Amino acid sequence: MINNVDPAASLVFSQYSKPKSSEPKKELDKDAFLKILMTQLKYQDPTNTMNDREFISQMSELSMTEQIMNMSESFQDMVNSQMSLFKVQTSNLIGKNVVVENNKINLVNGFSDAIIYNLEEPTKVFVDIYDENDNLVFTKSLGIQEEGMKTFNWDGRNTDGSQVADGTYKYDVYTYKDGKKVKIGGLDGGKVDAVQFEDNQFYVLVNGRKYSTDKIVEISEI
Repeated sequence: MINNVDPAASLVFSQYSKPKSSEPKKELDKDAFLKILMTQLKYQDPTNTMNDREFISQMSELSMTEQIMNMSESFQDMVNSQMSLFKVQTSNLIGKNVVVENNKINLVNGFSDAIIYNLEEPTKVFVDIYDENDNLVFTKSLGIQEEGMKTFNWDGRNTDGSQVADGTYKYDVYTYKDGKKVKIGGLDGGKVDAVQFEDNQFYVLVNGRKYSTDKIVEISEI
């Protein structure tokens, strides 16, 4: 029967069932929550009023919703402030010398960039070079080397001795310990010419290449 319809439910349904010109909210904010609560109080059955426990529960939910929203806004403000600070700090790297982790080299006219790596102890070293499709084109044992900074200059030829095409190649420098392959990180270094910010990520431009700041292993003055 029509007389049994809850007036509060009818009013809320009529308010939220009307077509809106804007995109409907997927979640109730604190204003909508409070509006529904006040409507319930206004149209409640005088013979069956909302008890104290139910009222306190709903007010607690409202308070918690508001606190979460305020915390979210404060956290976002803090993130934005930190991002601005990081940009200023990262821009101070311009003009400084950095050493970065790297595993790529360019081959131009048969000449490649030097492969640079650091050994913490004497060990037997191997190098593998791959094309852009991850096909192995060159592999070589460099023998046992003493600790310290080392370089290897690839002549642009594959393992069979044939010249390969110019392009960008990836490499692995590694050794074996207890029968297991252990990679030795390659390095690159030079002056930071620029700093770039993309999608909340920070990059430095070194020797014409872009490196993420988390690849930096050393910073020094020129």
